[in-house]
Amino acid sequence: MKIHLERERILPILSAMASIANRRPIQPILSHVLLESREGKIRFLATDLEVQLAAQMETPIDTPGKTTVPARKLFEIFRTLPENVQIELKQEGEHLRIRSGNARFSLHTLPAEQFPGLQPGETRLQGHCEAESFHTALSVASISMAQNDARFFLNGVLVEITGQQMRLVATDGHRLSLMHIPFVQEGAHGSYQGILPRKAVLELLRLVASGNLSLCFSDTSFVLETADQQFSCKLVDAKYPDYRRVIPVGHPSKAHVQRMGFKNALQQIDIVSSDKNPAAILVFQDGEITLRSRNEEQEEAEIQIPAEFHGEKVEIAFNTRYLMDSAQILEDEDIQVSIKDGSSSAMFTGPESDNPLYIVMPIRL
Repeated sequence: MKIHLERERILPILSAMASIANRRPIQPILSHVLLESREGKIRFLATDLEVQLAAQMETPIDTPGKTTVPARKLFEIFRTLPENVQIELKQEGEHLRIRSGNARFSLHTLPAEQFPGLQPGETRLQGHCEAESFHTALSVASISMAQNDARFFLNGVLVEITGQQMRLVATDGHRLSLMHIPFVQEGAHGSYQGILPRKAVLELLRLVASGNLSLCFSDTSFVLETADQQFSCKLVDAKYPDYRRVIPVGHPSKAHVQRMGFKNALQQIDIVSSDKNPAAILVFQDGEITLRSRNEEQEEAEIQIPAEFHGEKVEIAFNTRYLMDSAQILEDEDIQVSIKDGSSSAMFTGPESDNPLYIVMPIRL
């Protein structure tokens, strides 16, 4: 194999491949990226046997061939070379020679025939959606995704498709975020549920940018395709809990508060809140919301912010960090907070729409 590449064109691909490849693999080859050059194109493939990314680009091919090379080292070499340089890759025996200007590198390779790959299951449902809306919804859901929870099905994002709508949902047991987007089903229409694992979610947030996405779902796998990339992953083998049971219905009291003013007040309150238990009491009363916090050293903070609220006075304690995320999930100038009493969850939405939707459970002080 002998090819010439442009640094700027290849660097984003190598960055993504290095992120997918396992840094501490059970099989050494899983820390490698597969390079295959033929017919005027070079193809890249990286996997850790849970998630996989394939990409290709057109480039002049001097000599076709294929090999595997350490993904992280190859990316770091390209990253540290000067901008806008031409780079030559040439396989010689068990090594890949890399040349650019006065720089020379040699990396040990492993046989391409030994490189494993994920095999997607039989497609149950497929369709397409806009990349921007998918990225936004995935970002919203991922905020509430658990991390290292013993209930492993919470360490991911639920994808639910019904008709021409895709809903992305995540919860860590303390809060829940949800957003739905248009989804155009191809072929026979149906419904579907699958859980994207945490690593797949984080990689997708880095990969998905703009354009149109083609999505395929099976009982065990998920495949996303763009014009020049294909991402696939195994799904979490579990049934997601019925998230609809925790969505409040009929909360009688509504508060409308300016989003950035609410966020700034929470940031101020958080200064004196406990690191172990970052809590604040929110007091909803006519025309305002009062935020109060106290830590183990008996330091205190109290802030009043204007709000449109009419009804009985309600006091609820929340984790302040969870509340601050509401300003990241919602983009409207104002936030609507739906509440019931001091022991019930609060629902955060825009003033005119419940998409996206964010729910936070109260805490006991």
